[in-house]
Order: sequence, then structure tokens, then C-alpha cells
Amino acid sequence: MGRSSKNTRTSPPAETPVESLRAMGRARVSLEMGRTMADAGTAAVSLESKFGVARRKLGWPVGVLESDRFFAALSELAGRPIPEKHAKERGRLVDSYVDAHKYVFGRRAVVFGEEDLVVGLTAFLAEIGVAAGAVCIGRRERAAGRSGKGGGRRCRRRIVVKEGNGFRTMGEMARGLAPDFLIGSSKGYSVARELGLPLIRVGFPIHDRIGGQRILHLGYRGAQQLFDAVTNTLIERAQERSPVGYSYQ
Repeated sequence: MGRSSKNTRTSPPAETPVESLRAMGRARVSLEMGRTMADAGTAAVSLESKFGVARRKLGWPVGVLESDRFFAALSELAGRPIPEKHAKERGRLVDSYVDAHKYVFGRRAVVFGEEDLVVGLTAFLAEIGVAAGAVCIGRRERAAGRSGKGGGRRCRRRIVVKEGNGFRTMGEMARGLAPDFLIGSSKGYSVARELGLPLIRVGFPIHDRIGGQRILHLGYRGAQQLFDAVTNTLIERAQERSPVGYSYQ
């Protein structure tokens, strides 16, 4: 086939039309996702001050509790019940928590990455009984005080927060805490390799695996995939260390 000189590339279908951006000033409510976002200078603050659009702040819907808050807010604003498919997703997620609790409870993790993702992951880990021994965040110390939101007192009590630290410092912290795994982007691979620990890849960047952009961690379905990944990582680790491993006999 001959190669056409005409540029046939089209715009990505996911682009947001300018008219949709203009219409934001006519919205009833603006949902601002992020526990660590500043209280000034955000898009939601601008919409509120310039156009009177009500601002409501929520955390990233990671895990059951934050997803509950997210869907409850949508249900309230829409004046409709939460769709049955999401209620069923929640039920399956809670059921899996019960089934696999024996594999994850009491384990320890080091969490690292962007502030709001770290806050969500830490609360999720507390939900399933994993203690976040250390949390390494990107920039702001203000994230430290909010890392336990949604995770209960157990989450807040055991966290050691370090902000703006390099991976060398994180490796030193992890060595002293003796975690069972690390959870964050592929930037933590060298630390995990050095310590002989599994790395559960979440967030950005994930350059050493295919499909990093398709990893789900938001909402009930995302929490389900994340929970399965954590549980299976711990099971695999136990099998590797066992003289038996796994057998039907």
C-alpha cells in the first residue's frame, strides 16, 4: 500500500471541549478530590469565589470508607440511590476482606508516592489490617496530619511520616521497620530489590511493567483489585519461604 502524505491523525476522543469548561461556572457543586490540597488557589476555590459554585472536599476513593463517602456524596447530589451494581461491588469487596483477613492482618508496609495517593493507600491498608510502618510523601508536611483520615485510630497511631525524602532514606527506614512489602511506584524497585521485599506497583510512574496506566485503585472495583494484589503478594511470599510451598496432597 502506498503511504499517504495526508495527516490522518485525529484528536483523542477524551479531550474536554472548551464549552464544557465554560459551563463549570453554572455547576451546583464542585467535588474536590484530595485530602492534602491547599485551601486556596484550587479550581474549586476559584469556582466558588467567582461563580458561587459550592465546594465539597473529599478524599480519593481508595478502599471501602472513602468510596462510601464518594458514592454517598453523588447519591445525595443526584437525589437518587446508589446504583445496584456499585452496591454489589461493595458487597463482594467486604466479603473478600473477611475471606482473606487471615493473610493480611498484622503485616507491615512502607507506602510512598504523591501525597493524596499515599493518604488513600494508608487508609486502605488500615482497613484491611496492614500497619503502614512508614509513609514517604512528596512535598508537604501537611499531608502527615491527614494520612489517617478514613483509616481510624490504628492508622494514625502507627505511622511514621517522612516528607520530601529520597529513596536512600526510605531504604534506611524500611530496613529498620522490617516491613513485609513496599507499595508505590516503580521508583521504589531498587529499594525493594536491595531489601529482598516485594513491591506492589501503584501510582505513577510504572515504567517496568506493561499496563501501569490501567491499574485500578479507585472505587470499589479498584479496591478489589488492590486488595487482591496485596493478598496474593503476601501468599506468594509465604509460599517462597515455605519448604512445602503449595500442594493438593
